[in-house]
Amino acid sequence: MRILRETGLTLTVELGALTVTMLSDGETRMPADCLRAPDGAALGPEALADPVAGELRLPVRAFLVRGPGGALLIDAGAAGAWRPGLGRLPEALAEAGLGKGEVTAIALTHPHVDHVAGLVDADGGAAFPNAARVFVAVEDLMAVRADPLLLPILSLLVPLEQGDGPLPGVTAIAAPGHTAGHMAYLVEGRLLIWGDLVHNVAVQFPRPEIGWCHDDDPASARASRLALMEQAAEAGWLVAGAHCRIPASAGSGGGAGAMPSTRSPGPDRRDRNSALRRMPFVPSPGSPPPRRRLRRGGLPRYERHFPLSGRET
Repeated sequence: MRILRETGLTLTVELGALTVTMLSDGETRMPADCLRAPDGAALGPEALADPVAGELRLPVRAFLVRGPGGALLIDAGAAGAWRPGLGRLPEALAEAGLGKGEVTAIALTHPHVDHVAGLVDADGGAAFPNAARVFVAVEDLMAVRADPLLLPILSLLVPLEQGDGPLPGVTAIAAPGHTAGHMAYLVEGRLLIWGDLVHNVAVQFPRPEIGWCHDDDPASARASRLALMEQAAEAGWLVAGAHCRIPASAGSGGGAGAMPSTRSPGPDRRDRNSALRRMPFVPSPGSPPPRRRLRRGGLPRYERHFPLSGRET
């Protein structure tokens, strides 16, 4: 795994047969009390590592995964529909030397405005003209269909469930709680793009029990976060999220290079201080990719927490 290119708004890495480009939609601020303890109590600015005027920084990211099977955009940013400082996804694409026409499919982690508003351009049409499908978790389909902003893409919707592959090499992983159908995506069995499981790394990595004010089901969101943190730590996955900050200047290991990432510490069993450090990680030579273990072992741990039975379109 190696870094191919880094700009102010993007970072592109090679991951097996795929390339993954982090695309910044910008950064905004949110009240510190959006972070919530398990009992629902709001956290204050004193809990933050780097508050700005008493508020927390909230970056917004999308990811473009490219390979022989096409180009999959994971989330589409806020456009101009939400808070100030956002809507820079088109600028990020241009910085990366990419065009909207290269996107062949889109997969959503969930249908909140900072993830879906960028699906529609300023003229009210589909922002990605060559995207033939928009994958949405079965449980979140009704929310997408009910949003008048998204009328231009409704004919492209494809229901998505745990284990589906919106692009060869990318696997959907159910992580409910933030919304009923909140999804994460495992890329080449090595990089977990986990949507809104974490909104503030400095707080929620050492304290994964801390939730977010916009979690639809805080208990389920907490269970998803704990389960996937543990799985990521055990499997050695790199992790990336819609609201996880990435260093402006990325270092790499010698020779082949490495992806700068936040590695999950796992709940209550890892050095909490090391959880806050972003460090390169390269799997040891000869270790089997986690993707193979998922295929051989049947349902992974998080699937035992969140069974698929009873899902309806």
